[in-house]
Amino acid sequence: MTFFASLRNRIFLTSALLTVLSIGVAVYVVNVRVTREMSQQLQHEIVATGALVEQIRSTRAQNFTMMARLIADAPQLKAAVDTKDPPTVQDALSGYQNQLNSNLLLVTNDRGTVLASVGASPRVATVVANQPSIREAIAGHESFALLPQPFGMLQLVTVPIAVGIAHPDVFGTLSVGFLFDDALARQLKDITGSEIAFGMDGQILAATLPPEDREPLAALLARSDRSGDVTLATGEYIALPLSLSPARDGAIPGSGPVALILRSRTEQLRFLRAIHSELAVIGVLAVMLATLLSFAVARTITRPLATITRVMREVAATGDLTRKIVLRGGQRWDDEDARLLATTFNTLTDSIARFQNEMSQKERLSSLGRLSTVIAHEVRNPLMIIKASLHALRQPGLSDTTLREAVADIDGEIARLNRIVHDVLDFARPIQFEISSVDLNGVCRESVAAASAEAGPPVTVDLDRSLPPIRTDAERLRIALVNLIMNARQAVDQRRVPIVVAPAAAHGTVAHDAPQDVTAVVVSTRSGSGRASIVITDSGAGIDRADLPRVFDPYFTTKRGGTGLGLPIAKNIIDGLGGTLTVSTVPGHGTEVRIELPFDAAVIAGQERDAVSQKRQTALAQSRP
Repeated sequence: MTFFASLRNRIFLTSALLTVLSIGVAVYVVNVRVTREMSQQLQHEIVATGALVEQIRSTRAQNFTMMARLIADAPQLKAAVDTKDPPTVQDALSGYQNQLNSNLLLVTNDRGTVLASVGASPRVATVVANQPSIREAIAGHESFALLPQPFGMLQLVTVPIAVGIAHPDVFGTLSVGFLFDDALARQLKDITGSEIAFGMDGQILAATLPPEDREPLAALLARSDRSGDVTLATGEYIALPLSLSPARDGAIPGSGPVALILRSRTEQLRFLRAIHSELAVIGVLAVMLATLLSFAVARTITRPLATITRVMREVAATGDLTRKIVLRGGQRWDDEDARLLATTFNTLTDSIARFQNEMSQKERLSSLGRLSTVIAHEVRNPLMIIKASLHALRQPGLSDTTLREAVADIDGEIARLNRIVHDVLDFARPIQFEISSVDLNGVCRESVAAASAEAGPPVTVDLDRSLPPIRTDAERLRIALVNLIMNARQAVDQRRVPIVVAPAAAHGTVAHDAPQDVTAVVVSTRSGSGRASIVITDSGAGIDRADLPRVFDPYFTTKRGGTGLGLPIAKNIIDGLGGTLTVSTVPGHGTEVRIELPFDAAVIAGQERDAVSQKRQTALAQSRP
């Protein structure tokens, strides 16, 4: 035949037949698999819905139990029950109905006689009072019960009303009841997407389904906790009976309280029909577009690339560089390029892991060197001074003046060593904050006064009088501010410009009205954008650009006698209070330290305390061997 004489046509026909066969098999397998998966998914959904309904019921019972305990322990109710006067008890009980939003409140005396009830008729109150749960509560035990009602099931939580702890004296009971009715069933349906029904004693008491479906549902109440299919007027369903109370010996099957969870199979069948139609359309399109070549290429490329991509994704997600790409050999889809890519990736991960180990070791050694240098330098100088002072004390004919000077030197250097140890420990230990309402301007005044105790450059305050009180830790904030202000004064003092110190200002603060040509420190406060800010500016020499990124590193300092922990401690405090601490500088002109604080640090600190603590421990660990 002329048609088959062409190689192109033979390849096309062969490809078309192979595609039709492949698509037909694929559609059949997908249909079978989708149908099975839909059935399994329906089973899983109905079991999960049953667990959710039970959890909601249990949570609701626990909530009402907790509220019943609180009410039963209320002195007002205890005093009313102790009078055994029904009107008095009724008045005390009526105030709790709106608070609980329950369907029933019932109080009895120690003999089970009804003293007061809210939300129930006298007949219902009498029925409840004769329940075994009342007698159990009189005996001092909390109890639960489920009672059938015309419009649902009433779940009762009964607790004793007693006085005393070790040997309580029970003189009454309190019962709180809430209904499993149509309204609750609709709420559960909105949450779970399943039809819900509640039944007891062989009849459906509440349901989301119409009345004509309730009689067939009653037959499911006696079924054990196994799911099964049921046909109703509104469609086909899979139903799961869920017992709401423990089984009792001798109980009639179907008489106990049961919740029926129903999932519609009609919607599932409709979905399957839609799937079948879509698969048929996809099959026709695949026959028109697919070719043997595309099929072969896909088979040779996608599988090895899928393996490579999966391993790469796992490495990116977990950071585990020990994972290797292993391509199975001897397969028709084995691809030389994919194997080369896998080998290259494995080599790359090995190199990165080796590089990380080397960098980690170098960082540890570098941190150890920095820490050793700082500690050795800071400890050696005081020890040398103490040694020299002790040598002077051993000299014969020691004068009183020399003795006092030597003792003063020893005392001063011991204080310096103690300060070094204190700074290291203060940086390492977790910070405990005590949040309260604070006048930020007042804290700034106190900090300026404390930092200006020694002679030095003047400090000018520029406070925003409209700044409202904020909630923060005043003492911790004051520690940070004193540290920062002292740093600013020391930076100004290093320029050695003559200064004029003005007398103390009002409010007990130390304020200086320095002339325009005098180097000074300014502390100002402002508010805006939902935060309060404190700005400390000085006209010192500024910070070198190369040192600015390291000012918050532990043990980094450019000052003689400094420990390098002042700024890290201040930053830890500000971060713990939910604020930010930033430093900007212009070499030769001065430095600005800006603190931004939230108006309520209690909220922010609770969210960030763990992160700040982790950051502090990490920074300290990097400076240790």
